[in-house]
Amino acid sequence: MKLHAYCLYGRNTRLAVSNGGLVKMKIGLRLLFTSLIVIVIGCGASGTRPFADPRLVRQGIVAGDDPDCERATLVSTGGAFPRDSRTLAIRWTGYTNYELVYNGQIILLDAHFDRGSMFPPLGFTAADVKRANVILLGHGHLDHMSDAASVGARTGAIVVGAPVTTDKLKTQSIDAKQIKTVTGRGGELLEFTGFKVEPILGRHGEPPKDVTAAFENALKAVAPKPTAEQIAERNEIRQRGTNDPRVVTEGTIAYLITLDNGFRIMFRDSGGTVTDYEKAAMERVGRVDVALVAVSASFLHTLTAQRALEHMRAYKPDVYIPGHHDASFNGLWRATEPLFQALKDENPDIITVSRGYREPICFDTENNIQRRQGR
Repeated sequence: MKLHAYCLYGRNTRLAVSNGGLVKMKIGLRLLFTSLIVIVIGCGASGTRPFADPRLVRQGIVAGDDPDCERATLVSTGGAFPRDSRTLAIRWTGYTNYELVYNGQIILLDAHFDRGSMFPPLGFTAADVKRANVILLGHGHLDHMSDAASVGARTGAIVVGAPVTTDKLKTQSIDAKQIKTVTGRGGELLEFTGFKVEPILGRHGEPPKDVTAAFENALKAVAPKPTAEQIAERNEIRQRGTNDPRVVTEGTIAYLITLDNGFRIMFRDSGGTVTDYEKAAMERVGRVDVALVAVSASFLHTLTAQRALEHMRAYKPDVYIPGHHDASFNGLWRATEPLFQALKDENPDIITVSRGYREPICFDTENNIQRRQGR
């Protein structure tokens, strides 16, 4: 169990709980009573350093709140929307696949659900996904787009991606009218009910080959070999993605999602370096409320933390949520705690959250950076 708690002080109220199903950042009457309890009991001992008993924080946040911010059921597979239409629920579904639900809308970030028997089960299949409004594909590798066509065709969702991604998508069974191609080079803004999306050209990760080769060779030496059936299964999935080398420089898109009340989410599905396009966009908007960012594939935490710090400095999020850190049964998960520590060493105010598959993280979007800055 992991829990990160911050004492509550006026305008800078921040809380993150990562052992249940809810993140809330609220300043106002709704949590005033809870805030007073935490302040008095957790932080109010005269002459002592403030602290918050995690049991009080947990009870104060969850009591009387939305049960649909506790259930590990995707809305796209039949689960319920949060009771309050202004609540944003984020659920991670492996790699950099996320479901975002807000104000009656379902946004899928990447679409790789039927991963095969070499991977831990996600608790649902691509065929279970019956509802979606938009699918945003960060890039076209198989582990990011393999189920985009089938889910898009079933749900009627608009599917967005870079040219190299949508070229591959057009070879599959989905209506071409549902496909939207973007370059991320500026001047593109996609508007949907309740939110808008700005595509921004990023760069795919390029981990050092000597490091990755050493780890992969070590894993091969100790891990059970995949069966012939598993190899065939993986090859079939691979056909629904692309290995075009242009993915690195032209085919990786970061998405800046802005809700209708100003709450901002940055989604980046590869751990590459921050581009000039990203820097220009962030110079214009300043900060984001939540960053959903892939952990670098460099294995060594000294390298992955370096990239995470670069992303944090660029996006300046209140909340950092990692992705792409899970692996196959025979693979090696990418450590998140060293990243969290590096981020907090530089920015003690940042909130880091990592959950299991499908576990919800909910936000009161009325409390957002733009509103706090009076924009």
